[in-house]
This record gives sequence, structure tokens and C-alpha cells, in this order.
Amino acid sequence: MASKLASLTAVTEDVTMDSSSMIDMVFQLLLFFMVSSRLMLNTIDPAIQIPVASNAKPPEEHAGRIIIHVYEDGGFGGINRTEEPLADSGAITSYVEEKKAVMEPGVTPKILLRGDKASIVKYSKQAVQAAGAAGVNTIIFSAFPAPKRG
Repeated sequence: MASKLASLTAVTEDVTMDSSSMIDMVFQLLLFFMVSSRLMLNTIDPAIQIPVASNAKPPEEHAGRIIIHVYEDGGFGGINRTEEPLADSGAITSYVEEKKAVMEPGVTPKILLRGDKASIVKYSKQAVQAAGAAGVNTIIFSAFPAPKRG
């Protein structure tokens, strides 16, 4: 029995895996996720100093946001004050209606109100009323979370 085992020779064959089909699959998955995902681009104006709030938390849903900036001096803007200045409540209402018209069906429009921390509440209230006149009743107020104590 021992002589029989000693006389057996092992087959030496290189076992390799063809990875070209795996690379193709990875690229197809990458392409699928790039095409099927939705790119969200929120432009913010760095001139706005966001207030700090103790109960601030990031909103869960990003789809349907319409950004309105409220400046310290009472001015309003879309992307920023120079590219999309909003002169008054009527301009805010038409801006919100335009943004609402290009949204996908089924997406609930929401106002992301980015008010400067030195701005008074009256200006934010004007923006909220103008958005309500355009039919948007959901408002998200931007605020940074307060640092945790402890």
C-alpha cells in the first residue's frame, strides 16, 4: 500500500481564474448605479452665516429642495445674490413657481431657507409667506448643530 502511494504522481497544473468577465461585471454595475442614481447639487452662498441651534439635525430627504437665501440686510437670493437676486416677495413667489414647474412628478417641493444669523425674523417670514403663495408649505430652516457638552 505504501509503495502504491509513493508511486503516484500529482498532476501539476496551474489553476487560474479568468478575471476579464469579472471586470466587465464591475464596470456594468458601476455604470448602472451612475445612471440610476440622482445627483443632488445644493449650492450655498458662503456669505450667509448659518445660526447654531441645539436641536438642529440634517434633513433626511434631499429631493425637491428649493433654496432661498435670506441676507442680513433683508435681501433675498436663489443660488446667491449675484446670480439669482430676488428683489421682493413677488420675485420669490415666481422663483419658487419656476423651480416647482421643473420638478419630477411625485416629488414634494420644500423650501430650504438659509437665513443669516444676524437677519431678523421678519425677512424669513416674508420668504415663507411668498413660498406659501406659490403653493409650497414645507419649510426647512438651516442651522448648525450646537457642540455637545460633556
